[in-house]
Amino acid sequence: MEVINFGKPNDRPPLLFVHGSYCGAWIWTRYFIPAFEKAGWYGAAISLRGHGQSGGEDLINTYGIDDYVEDIRQGARLFQTDPVLIGHSLGGYLVQKYALDNHVSGQVLLAAPSLMGLANTSRFIAAHRPMLALQLGILIAMGPKRVNQRIIYDALFSSHEEAEKAAPNFPPLQRESSRVFLEMNFPDFRVPKNPVPTLALMGDKDAFVPEFEARYEAQFWGGKSKIIPNVPHGQMMADTWPDVAKEVLGWLCGQYQCS
Repeated sequence: MEVINFGKPNDRPPLLFVHGSYCGAWIWTRYFIPAFEKAGWYGAAISLRGHGQSGGEDLINTYGIDDYVEDIRQGARLFQTDPVLIGHSLGGYLVQKYALDNHVSGQVLLAAPSLMGLANTSRFIAAHRPMLALQLGILIAMGPKRVNQRIIYDALFSSHEEAEKAAPNFPPLQRESSRVFLEMNFPDFRVPKNPVPTLALMGDKDAFVPEFEARYEAQFWGGKSKIIPNVPHGQMMADTWPDVAKEVLGWLCGQYQCS
């Protein structure tokens, strides 16, 4: 499993970054990891199996939710104390699946679908961005070589101009597990075994996940949610990334008493 470590262990809990679909741990390296390391935090970003440099992309459609949750479990074992999990999109959904059955110091959910599954997200995309829904269907069924990546990248950012500016800094989209998306259509009605401090953040420019998912997650976990103005789905890549990082760092310091 690809692991990108950052910072030095200290008296704060470690952070474990979990990426979303079609990408890898690299998505955190341009802005978030340097910012969080500078703020005194340490931890790692991992690439799930079949993603980034973890290998196994040729088998990606055989991987299910349980496989990705096991990757998070391996990532948590990198540390001597329970980490705070920070997951984006699919990664945020997986973080919640892990937290249902495992001890974590906290979780930050960035533009994440709730444990009620993909139904709300699918309807939201179809209603507001039908061409995006079409391209996502092609991406799942046929892979990135057959898809119009410009449409997807435009939806990740606040504007076409911002997407054009950012695209050279990021690798192209990769394949994602069709099995995982199938399994995500079924709601998970379990309740958490352990209390989990939770922050759910959504941008009001998100083209993929509706705002009420963040509010539901905060209610479900007994945590906090916030809708951040002018922030798109690609929260850690967009020009507004400092606004998101500021919210996360503020919440972390509120929970764990930064010195």
